[in-house]
Amino acid sequence: MTTTARSTSGDSTVSGVMTLRYTQQIPELLHATRLYQRTTRKHQFYKVIGVLTIFGAAWLAVTVGVTPPMLLLLGLGIFAWFDPIPLLLVWLGYRNSVATRESYETTLDQRGTTFALGKHRTTRPWDKYRGVLESNLVFVLVFGTWAYSVIPKRALGDQAQVAELRDLLRRNITPKK
Repeated sequence: MTTTARSTSGDSTVSGVMTLRYTQQIPELLHATRLYQRTTRKHQFYKVIGVLTIFGAAWLAVTVGVTPPMLLLLGLGIFAWFDPIPLLLVWLGYRNSVATRESYETTLDQRGTTFALGKHRTTRPWDKYRGVLESNLVFVLVFGTWAYSVIPKRALGDQAQVAELRDLLRRNITPKK
């Protein structure tokens, strides 16, 4: 599994193009899912429900005592707080996927992005993207509700290339609600 990055901005045949080669890794995909999930209203709603349910269980424990229904309510509150279903779905979807075994080639230029995996290519112009999320591990390019592409930072050679990609994304993706 090789991870290389090549910025061809100085290439005379293709200017302003960044080409990245990498394989997706499940921990990074889960990280990207959690990063995106935290921006959704559903997750924020679940956090509120989780807190209310946990406080309800605590109130029952104080007033009635520890009972099996109170423990169940506490468990449901904790489950709602963490909202693990999206993470479970990503893990189940990618654990045996070709996407984690084959190399991606991602090309970013002034027109948009092209993600290639084997014989499959997906090209999106910049105006289709709703926003970008960034963490210490990944860039998440959001193009729909629960629809996003993940670019791991390890695919970039150094901090200069990370900054170059960040600048390219800022120039071309206008956040949309």
